[in-house]
Amino acid sequence: MKFANILTPEGRRAWAFAGVMGGCFIFTMFAAAGVYLVAGHAEYSFYLALAAHAQLLIGMTALGAQFVKRTLKVGKDGVEISDNAEPIRDGDSVTVVKDT
Repeated sequence: MKFANILTPEGRRAWAFAGVMGGCFIFTMFAAAGVYLVAGHAEYSFYLALAAHAQLLIGMTALGAQFVKRTLKVGKDGVEISDNAEPIRDGDSVTVVKDT
C-alpha cells in the first residue's frame, strides 16, 4: 500500500481526510463509552448524547469540506471565491458587483 506524499496538495488533502475521519471515529467511541457509563442518569446521558451529535455534525462538515476545491483571491477590487478545480491566475478577469 502506498501512502500519498504529504508534500503535494493532493497528499495533504488525503492526510487531512484521514485525520478528520480518524478523529470522528475516536471521539464517537469516547461518546458511546461516556453515554454507557452514565446510563443510569437520564439527564447526563441526554446532554452527553446531544454534545456527541454536535461533535459528529462538525466532523461530517469537515469531511465534506475535504471534497471541495476552493480558491480564494483577495485584491484591491475585492475578494473572489472560486469552486473550480483550476487555480485563479493573475490576469484572469474578475467581476466585482457592489451594491450601492
